[in-house]
Amino acid sequence: MAFNNFLSSLRRAGREMVLPAGKIKEVCQNTLADKSIETVLDFGAGTLFWSNWFVKKFKSRVCAVDIYYDKTEMPAKDGITCYADFDKCLATNSWFSLVWACDVLHHLPPAETKGFLEKIADKTNIIIIKDIDANRKFGNIMNKLHDRIINGEKVFDIFPDTLRRVLEARGFETAYYYLPKIWYPHFIVTALRGNPHFNDKENIT
Repeated sequence: MAFNNFLSSLRRAGREMVLPAGKIKEVCQNTLADKSIETVLDFGAGTLFWSNWFVKKFKSRVCAVDIYYDKTEMPAKDGITCYADFDKCLATNSWFSLVWACDVLHHLPPAETKGFLEKIADKTNIIIIKDIDANRKFGNIMNKLHDRIINGEKVFDIFPDTLRRVLEARGFETAYYYLPKIWYPHFIVTALRGNPHFNDKENIT
């Protein structure tokens, strides 16, 4: 447990250096400002950084999903239920106010990303995806090196336009936000169904 706590501390420190957390929160708060976010599916929840934020900020009940929980037992937290199995989570919960996926899709093969989008499309009216923009080639390569060398993880390309096409075909209105930090080309795609939406933002400053 002490080693796992040490790894979690390292991840938190690294996240602060490379992740534009403040700008990500700004996009989320603007997107969700007039909405009741009772339940959140946090797909790829990891150390529960975002799960905790949704509980605190929106008083949400969060279903946190990550295969990481197969190996590590997360301490029980109010408002958060952890699942190692995505399909079990979906079978247990019929609807989510929000589906959130942060920096997880680039670890999935394209077919699994497509499958994820298809599975959640009928479970929510709001989807927010944060990831690394494969169109920004240098930053995408740097992120791949980081994930492969430091974390030992598989990495795949994520193209925001592809996500948007899939989601728009399922009736969502989408928007793209570019949030660079250091050399990392972070982006957010928001998808809302049955709601007005913002115009595309190339940058949040």
